[in-house]
Amino acid sequence: MSKLRLSFITPQELTLRDQQPHSATFDDVFFNSAGGLAESEYVFIQGNQLIPRWSTTDQNSFCVAETGFGTGLNFLATCRAWEAQTKRPNRLHYISFEQHPLSAHSMQLAHQLFPELAPFSEQLLSQWRPPRYGINQYPCPNGVTLTLFFGDVNTYLPQLFAEVDAWYLDGYAPAKNPEMWHAPLVKEMARLSKKGTSLATFTAASKVQKTLQEQGFFITKVPGFGAKREMITATYQPAVTTPNKSTQMPHWAPVNTHPNSRRQATVLGAGIAGMCVAHELKHAGYQVTVVDQNPQPMQQASGNPLAMVMPLLTTQTSPESLFHQRAFEVATQFYAAEEFQAIGVLQHLKPPQRQRWQQAIEQQQWPSHYLRMTTAGLCYENAGYVKPQLVGQRLRSSVDQWLTQQVSEVCAVKSGGWQLLNEQGKTVHTTELLVVANGIRAQQILPDQALFLSAKLGQTTTIKAPDVDLEHIILDQGYLIPDAENQHWLLGATFDHMPTEQWYQQQPPAVDHWQRNLAHWQDQSWFQQLTAAQQLESHTAIRATTPDHLPLCGPLVNQAQFILTHQDLHHGRHWQHYPEAETLPGLYLLNGLGSRGFTTAPLLAQYLVAMITSQPLPLEADLCKIIHPNRCLYRALKQPNNPYIKHD
Repeated sequence: MSKLRLSFITPQELTLRDQQPHSATFDDVFFNSAGGLAESEYVFIQGNQLIPRWSTTDQNSFCVAETGFGTGLNFLATCRAWEAQTKRPNRLHYISFEQHPLSAHSMQLAHQLFPELAPFSEQLLSQWRPPRYGINQYPCPNGVTLTLFFGDVNTYLPQLFAEVDAWYLDGYAPAKNPEMWHAPLVKEMARLSKKGTSLATFTAASKVQKTLQEQGFFITKVPGFGAKREMITATYQPAVTTPNKSTQMPHWAPVNTHPNSRRQATVLGAGIAGMCVAHELKHAGYQVTVVDQNPQPMQQASGNPLAMVMPLLTTQTSPESLFHQRAFEVATQFYAAEEFQAIGVLQHLKPPQRQRWQQAIEQQQWPSHYLRMTTAGLCYENAGYVKPQLVGQRLRSSVDQWLTQQVSEVCAVKSGGWQLLNEQGKTVHTTELLVVANGIRAQQILPDQALFLSAKLGQTTTIKAPDVDLEHIILDQGYLIPDAENQHWLLGATFDHMPTEQWYQQQPPAVDHWQRNLAHWQDQSWFQQLTAAQQLESHTAIRATTPDHLPLCGPLVNQAQFILTHQDLHHGRHWQHYPEAETLPGLYLLNGLGSRGFTTAPLLAQYLVAMITSQPLPLEADLCKIIHPNRCLYRALKQPNNPYIKHD
């Protein structure tokens, strides 16, 4: 069971001792204020020879990982060195870990000691938010992405999927913080390294040297900074070259990639999921083709006039809540100012629900601007709505080729790649890399895949009610989204079961939708105004959902082979070794987003394209498991008497 939970950390305040930034937790200084920046540049940037490596590498991206973020001084120094280079890779991934993050105020105090870093500090602090355990990402200028894991590095380093080029082994002195330097941590560093990965650290302690050597790092002692006699640099040179196992994913949930040298990709489906993938692929340098039955994006399940963006949270601090909070954070960064209106969401609660939520907020110490209890209900302060058509217009510019086609089947090409067939069985498109993001039709076009998708019918109604004046989105069993600019309201949404034979048919608007949704608001003072409102239009669409209500995102596997090699899972032989699931080269899935697509699609697209392009994944390994497309089949095979077991 995953140890990851949605929870927040109380930020620490640094103190000054003899004008040095000091940590009371470890009774040590963060850095020497007189030479802190120079020491950071000498130990870590020069120690890893970053500047000459950046200027000569043919890599598209470069990954630096650091074991202790502290005040962020090493990060800011690296950003300054990166910006100064005219020849460098396109992207810099900076990954760091911090168990005791500082408040924004303390960070600012520390950064003021180095005015030359002010532009980089201001950019970082403008995004700084109350620290939450797990991955927190901060996009920065010049192609830099900061990924911060808040929490114990020994807990979260095993959650990282990345291929690290250079390590900053930084933390308080080994004698004062031994868990930052022990063998299990270095073993994880070796897992994430490749041959030639460099390392630098300020210490030259013999125990640290021995631990590094035991894990395949070749040690070099060099003069230390200032009065310090020696420090260590190292390169990863394992005695036996083995395939890099850069994540601890289980055998049933591979996330390995199949490089596409031509950097061309096709996305099937032009809803919010497919268009976000197209956008991320274009940003990664791909030529992007989108195939959809409509000539424009956002016409089916993503075609509502307005769409709610909010996290799906529960009173239990589950991995699922962590995923949805992460997705919400990314979504609010992804949408442009004119697309997203953060007017807040007010959720009505019945007395028992209200009591449970009040206890949860107090116990989990939710920051008030994330979630707070009011007399009217539970308020998601930063949530709101987007305008899908504006989003679609922006993302449409990422598409190099648009094919308006109804695809009926996807088949493998013998020489490699995938062909898309229309209803007449004619090939309409061929591609080496395909992302299937076309909702419930994915189950129809991939006949060899059991995707465990089901269809739900959703309907919204736009009304004109100028006398109803509410500040927030109102959420109960349904929702009301105000569009004050046009004096419109969006009333929604049904989530009705559909018979299988209707899954692939366009459904007409239900005549009782208006009445069914109005019934949710009978106890409100403005109910009479709603009943008298003018109905302008309705929109119906079929949403694809999964049994556990989490999306399917990742590579598709050879299910026939997987079933064959995992036939006896139901016997519960936990000691048995199973081979890793075989992925289908160049075939990926993003589906099952249900009614949460506009909240989850931006993060899922980033995650999927990071996987495709072999970049660090923006999700912890335990969260990668809960959204993997193969999880449903794996669970089915674990159950006795399931239809996939061959009985003699």
